[in-house]
Amino acid sequence: MLPLYLSIEGLYSYQDKQEIDFTHLTEAGLFGIFGKVGSGKSSIIEAISFVLYGETERLNKQEKRAYNMLNLRSDVANIVFEFLNSEGRKFRFTAQWKRRKKFEDTTSLERYAYEWKDGAWIPLDSNDGALVTQLTYPNFRRTIIIPQGQFKEFLELRGKDRSEMMKDIFNLDRFDLGPKVAILQRQNNSKLEQLNGALSGFDAVSMEILDSKQQELETAQRHLASVKAETALLEKEVSRLMESKKKRDELVQKKEDVQEYLLEQPRIVQLEKELRTYEITQSAFREILNTTHNLNKEKEQLTHKIEQLTVRKSEVLNRLEKEEAEWEKIAPDYQQLDFFKAESEDLKVLIDILQNKKQQEKLSKRLQDGKPHLLQAQDDEKKLLASIESEEKRLDELKNARVDTSVLLALESWYQTDDNISSAITELKVQRQQLQNELIQTAKIFEEQSTSIDDWESVLLQQETKLNAELTSLQQEETHLKVQAKLSEFAGSLAEGQPCPLCGALDHPSPMANHDMAAKIQEVMGKQIEVKQHQQQLKGNYQALTAAFIRWRDKKTQLTQSETNIQNMEEKLKIHRKQFRWEAFSSTDKTAFLVYKDKNYLAETHIKSGEANLKNLRVQWQTCQSKIEKYKNSLVEFEQSLTVLDQLNQQNIRQIKRLKPTEFEHFDETRLLNKKQETENKITFLEESHKRLSESIQSLRTEFAHINGERAASKEQFQQLYQQLNSKQAEISTLLKEHGYSDIIQVQHILQKNMDVDSNRKTIQEFNLNLQVLLRNIAELEKSVALDAYDESIYQEKTTLYALKREELELQIRVTGALEKEHARLRVEFEKKEKLLEEYEKLALRKSNLTTLENLFRGSGFVNYVSSIHLQRLCEIANQRFHRLTKNNLSLTINENNEFEVVDFLHNGCKRSVKTLSGGQAFQASLCLALALAESIQSMNKADKNFFFIDEGFGTQDPESMNTVFETLQYLNRDNRIVGIISHVEELKERIPRAITVVNDIEKGSQLTYH
Repeated sequence: MLPLYLSIEGLYSYQDKQEIDFTHLTEAGLFGIFGKVGSGKSSIIEAISFVLYGETERLNKQEKRAYNMLNLRSDVANIVFEFLNSEGRKFRFTAQWKRRKKFEDTTSLERYAYEWKDGAWIPLDSNDGALVTQLTYPNFRRTIIIPQGQFKEFLELRGKDRSEMMKDIFNLDRFDLGPKVAILQRQNNSKLEQLNGALSGFDAVSMEILDSKQQELETAQRHLASVKAETALLEKEVSRLMESKKKRDELVQKKEDVQEYLLEQPRIVQLEKELRTYEITQSAFREILNTTHNLNKEKEQLTHKIEQLTVRKSEVLNRLEKEEAEWEKIAPDYQQLDFFKAESEDLKVLIDILQNKKQQEKLSKRLQDGKPHLLQAQDDEKKLLASIESEEKRLDELKNARVDTSVLLALESWYQTDDNISSAITELKVQRQQLQNELIQTAKIFEEQSTSIDDWESVLLQQETKLNAELTSLQQEETHLKVQAKLSEFAGSLAEGQPCPLCGALDHPSPMANHDMAAKIQEVMGKQIEVKQHQQQLKGNYQALTAAFIRWRDKKTQLTQSETNIQNMEEKLKIHRKQFRWEAFSSTDKTAFLVYKDKNYLAETHIKSGEANLKNLRVQWQTCQSKIEKYKNSLVEFEQSLTVLDQLNQQNIRQIKRLKPTEFEHFDETRLLNKKQETENKITFLEESHKRLSESIQSLRTEFAHINGERAASKEQFQQLYQQLNSKQAEISTLLKEHGYSDIIQVQHILQKNMDVDSNRKTIQEFNLNLQVLLRNIAELEKSVALDAYDESIYQEKTTLYALKREELELQIRVTGALEKEHARLRVEFEKKEKLLEEYEKLALRKSNLTTLENLFRGSGFVNYVSSIHLQRLCEIANQRFHRLTKNNLSLTINENNEFEVVDFLHNGCKRSVKTLSGGQAFQASLCLALALAESIQSMNKADKNFFFIDEGFGTQDPESMNTVFETLQYLNRDNRIVGIISHVEELKERIPRAITVVNDIEKGSQLTYH
């Protein structure tokens, strides 16, 4: 993974948005992020982990993580991280959450992931960083971003945990074949069980049974062929006899049919006669009778129509007479319609005249009322002009008497500076006195200890040396006394003839005597305690005097600085007072200046007041002028409106045509309006009635003429029908005589039969034809029967024999067919059994092989073996740097439990646990392993560049080791490896080519600066 860009806002101490361009930092191969403790350095890598995985080292989900991670002065937290993965694909991950109205409540975390494709960020389906980095969160912390305090985690992991990590990073799951072998075993065993079950159903299938069934089938087939031949001969003889019997039966049946036809023949002859009579009558009378019937029907319809038209004619005539009568009533008024319209127009003019007179009265009143207001406003204008002139003269006098403000400002600045310098000198003198008092108090501390400030340290050193020497002497004396006491014990235990436990001598001429050694030892130990107490007291005095000396030295320096500051300020005050140049004022007495200042302030106050008053008067004058202009315009407008209204009334009087204005002088406006409304209503009524009656009368006259014409035409048509009916009756009488009928009823009786001529004709023809065919068939059958030799007894015998033989044949066919099916089934089953046995043997062999594989892969043994190979390779790569860092004194290796150990070449290459390494050595080993792991991941992913962060860890290195570590890190750039270092050690800045400094500002939060 290679970072490109990171922005942080509202996270921990990052109040404002801060951005990091990693492309600028990673160009150098080695870069640093520096800052004091608590500045927000580690928050950078925590932001990267959080935006990728939604997890952090400091807090979990149960610890109100969203609230605790949100800056207390921010309402929203936002993280954006862009990077390239091992495949060179560009990704962006974002995380955001906000504060709700309640301060401690926050929204849920929103994390999104995007990929840069075709010039745009395309959203991904999942926001899991592990899918992009190919690393889980724990392994991401161990290989890419190593948080504070976690650098040694990979080094100190137990064998099982480290194997799990290697399995995850290097995809060693592909070597964990145990589960796959177990699945194959279950599948194989399941197949074997199924085959055992299948084979149990083939116990009755064998080659002997198959051969026996084959012989039975062949015997049955031969017997079947013999029965088939006998049956065929009998079938041929029976068929011949059945044909002869069939002909005889057919002859008898046809003779019976002929007798039935002969019985039916009289009815057919009568039907043929009736049909001929019906056809002649229908041909002569059907058409003329139909025509007569239609004419009678039309005559009835016309009669009904004439009656209806007569009724409608009477109704229309009545309505027409009513409309014409109503028309006669309104005709006189309608002739005077123009007079009524003119009267309405005159009434409208009279109403306008009356309204104009009312408006004139209102305007005259407003004109009289407005003139006094205009005169009053003109008087007010004159008074305001006088006041403005007076105020302008007073202001000119005040401005002419105003003092010089530049002199006032210069004086005020000089006095202010003088007061500031004097105050500073006074404060410095107070501070000097405080420092002098503190020096005196500090000196008393040395006096109380009977020493001086100059030689206190040498005096205490002499006392310490003396006490150390005394303690050493007492300790030697104690040792001597304890030896003497032990020797006394040996001497007391000596016996004649027994060897001495020290020298082995058997003779003890002068044994040592015990002179109360325990009391002496106790006395010496008491003196040692006293000396140690003096040493402890001396140590406390040394610490107190050291603190007092440091305090005295600081105060002395401050006192010197204070005196220097006082001298500088007094010199500055002297120079400042020499610059006083105003003769009318005193440099030591501010009274004249204050009087001058008050006078100027009072004058300025009067001027401002006068200007404000003058401004107010001018505003009032302008308002008064506007009011006068408004009054004048209104009065002129009123006079003009009166003139216009008077002219308009005279014009309206001239427009009156019908009415006399004098007759309506006493009418008010309401009465005129009512009169006008009555006239307009009458006009509307006359116009609408005239229009309605005209249209109605015209419509009724048209309808009356139409009915009259239609009634006359119907009468004429009725006469024509009457003549046609008389003509048809004459024709019918002639036809009756011609065909010999006495009256028309006989004809109608025949025609009412309504016979189906075609159907009856067809029935007669079919009867005659069928009778002839039957007679011909009987003759042919009698001739054929006379020639064949048929015997009924022989027929019965052969038929019975054929039925028995047929049954025998069907039984033999069923037997043979059953044997064929059974033989075929046995053959198929035998072939299946052979295939199942062959497959069973293969599965049994596979089961043996899978059992062998199960033993090989049991307990992830093979994965652990592969993991140990990777770990050994990591050790080989790590030792290339670890040897250089430890000057070939130490080496890393792996034991049989996949745990790291150290080979100590200073102690004959003995192995020991990595936990025995010092802090600096552990950091070196962890660094080398991290670099080796990063190289392996880079090689596995075929990445051009690899990157990881180191948070802290350099404080454990001595200068020489630090140089070696930095040389190692600087060499990484040649191999396209990039390392980021996070530390609070300021000395490292000078050795890092590119860096960022993090400063936690009180107001703005953490701020980033590039170097």
